[in-house]
Amino acid sequence: MLHGLRSSPLELSRLAKDVHSQGFSVCAPSIPKYCFGTECGEWSEWLAHVQIVLWDLQKKYTTVSVVGLSMGATLAMVLAQREQVNGLVLLSTAMAYDGWAMPWYNFMLSFSKWVPFASRYRYAEAEPYGVKNPEMRAMIKRALAKDQISEMGADVLSFAYVEQGKRLIKEARANVNAIDCPTLLIHAADDETVHMRNAEWVYEHIASKDKEFIYLGDSYHMITVDNERETVNQESIRFLKKAVNQSVEQPAFDVATIQSAELRRALRQR
Repeated sequence: MLHGLRSSPLELSRLAKDVHSQGFSVCAPSIPKYCFGTECGEWSEWLAHVQIVLWDLQKKYTTVSVVGLSMGATLAMVLAQREQVNGLVLLSTAMAYDGWAMPWYNFMLSFSKWVPFASRYRYAEAEPYGVKNPEMRAMIKRALAKDQISEMGADVLSFAYVEQGKRLIKEARANVNAIDCPTLLIHAADDETVHMRNAEWVYEHIASKDKEFIYLGDSYHMITVDNERETVNQESIRFLKKAVNQSVEQPAFDVATIQSAELRRALRQR
């Protein structure tokens, strides 16, 4: 499981706990020069580290699937473009910084070589902190004030992180059709950080024949902690079980068509 940019595995702790309870081994590495508390490195260094983690896991386990959140989903895409994985779950995939809450001047960072103040740019997290749920939002606000990090990530992104994130996005876009493993995308229609058209573009351009897209209607960017986290967790587990079953000779799991009771209720109402 790959967390978001300048964050920590805490972002994925709830999902990791649920996945583990269903019989999976879970690895959520802290990535040097990518996670909170480390100096920013180049995107190629982030990739090199997760490749080593993947190789080690593949020596121990019959199947290895990759789950990524936000920029972690982008990193998971690039990993799947270069390595063989058994399944891919992309949550709030960060393929652009173009949600409705992003600063109006964000586009100027694309011209960083010619904008004098760009290297001093720091994107500070502000309400709604990627979360629609008011109680969770208040909890995140308190955590950021106390520790500069919470379940939604760090309080500030420097220019270096933003710039390397954009370079990783460019790499993911350039080789998107190299992804051919079973892939699930889950994205909030009202994502304030990354517009859902980016995940839709990924869905349309990957080479995977087995692919699914689930839209969420009551969440913002941090879907692993927001109102529909139950749906995110259960549908991710369902898909991972299906991916494992497709990769082994004898099915390892019983898999429902739709795991989430909440999603089944919503579909019945349509």
